[in-house]
Amino acid sequence: MAGADGDDQVRPFGRIALDGIYSDWASGHHLNPRLLASELAAILATLAPPNHPIQSLHVCVFSEGRSDRNIQITHGALIDYFEGASNGRQARTIATNSGPVPATNVLIWRKWIERLVDEATFRTELAAGFAQPANDSGALSLAVNGSSAINRAPPPLISGSSPIVLKSQQAQLRREGEKSASEQLDEERTSRERLEQENIQLKAQLSIEKARSQQFMEEAEEYRRKASNEHRARREAEDESIRMEEQLEQVLGLSEFMNQDNQLSPPDGRLIVECWCDVTQNGTTTPTIGWSTIVTKWFKAKGVTLPAVKVKLFVTALTGSGRKKGGAIARPDNKG
Repeated sequence: MAGADGDDQVRPFGRIALDGIYSDWASGHHLNPRLLASELAAILATLAPPNHPIQSLHVCVFSEGRSDRNIQITHGALIDYFEGASNGRQARTIATNSGPVPATNVLIWRKWIERLVDEATFRTELAAGFAQPANDSGALSLAVNGSSAINRAPPPLISGSSPIVLKSQQAQLRREGEKSASEQLDEERTSRERLEQENIQLKAQLSIEKARSQQFMEEAEEYRRKASNEHRARREAEDESIRMEEQLEQVLGLSEFMNQDNQLSPPDGRLIVECWCDVTQNGTTTPTIGWSTIVTKWFKAKGVTLPAVKVKLFVTALTGSGRKKGGAIARPDNKG
């Protein structure tokens, strides 16, 4: 920024103390410092609403050898500071969210403030040019009694601190600020509407994904149930197949046991099985008399009289012992 008066105003990282800005203008700037302060305040008003905090990169509070980013300064506070300077009342403090802070502890990023001051300078010079009279290019020659004479000198330029220029500049900056604020509001409104629309779309997509996820979970659960039922049915079928194979082996063994053509088939064994099947009707009825009597009657019906030893042998085979009840073939409740 033009007009810096020494290294004592420069703080860490290319910054300058807030209270050193106005003194820089007073010592080195070609415009009136008060006018420049007024125009800078007007430009700051166009950047953001007054209650918005300024980025800590641009303005920060520096104390005890470090910057405190928890202390914020709003655009409105900086505007009030420069407006006070434009009225000849340069404040020693500035308002923050933590209360008043000495202006010497507030550091401004040089490049940021220089850009704003350059813009304020350009606008001031432009407005001053518009206020110049149209016939200021030289003296006017008029004829007086037939002779040419210099009538008057060109009027001087209007000072940049003239109330007319100040009012004109303030009105122009106010219009530009209102336009800029309106454009910012429109942009924010458009951005908010776009974000709301995107939010609605994202919610719809999320709802669809939730429905798909729920459907997938239900299908997976149904598949798991079917797989479990199929596995159980397959296991039961395997168990039933094993049981039937065992029964078939027994039936095949009994078939060979009763096969007269099989040399290993015992004749007495065939008679014992035949007797048991006839007496119990293939294992469906229980004999009501002792097995000795049953065996004797059964053989007599076939025209065979068995000796007592043979009868005892058949009874033992049918009951499993020499006692009168229980056995391998006869039921336990049968009496011998």
